[in-house]
Amino acid sequence: MGRRVLAIDTNRCTGCKACVMACSFAKEKVFSEAKARLWIVRAERQGIATPVLCEQCESPPCELVCPVRAISKNPMNGVVEIDSNRCIGCKECFWICPFGAVSIDVEKRIAVKCDLCDGSPECVKACVPRALQYVNAVRPASIRMEKQSMKRFDVVRR
Repeated sequence: MGRRVLAIDTNRCTGCKACVMACSFAKEKVFSEAKARLWIVRAERQGIATPVLCEQCESPPCELVCPVRAISKNPMNGVVEIDSNRCIGCKECFWICPFGAVSIDVEKRIAVKCDLCDGSPECVKACVPRALQYVNAVRPASIRMEKQSMKRFDVVRR
């Protein structure tokens, strides 16, 4: 099996934050938005909620700016990992992340982010509307293409 990624279907996200609570409990054994490795952006007027999490970048800017080389991309699974023993909490990764996916644990004074729960993301398990899915890396594009073709089909059919 190839590399896997978290795919987000923003049309399904209800903003319930079950994924956030599952993440915080899995990582810190507490139910706390502040301790989660993902968060939800809400556009209340439009009725849109979107999970924000690490995109596991091909060339992660967080890795490039880390002055102590605490961040690296695992060559086996493509996960961008933070070594908590090396991290000095300088926040360079926090500032550079284009997705806002890196957080600072204020108690431990280190950077934290999604590590895909060692290949079994708890957020996906908790997501009842299936807005989050853990899929083969090639699948997210095919999902979008499939939805686009269905829209075109609907237009032609009418």
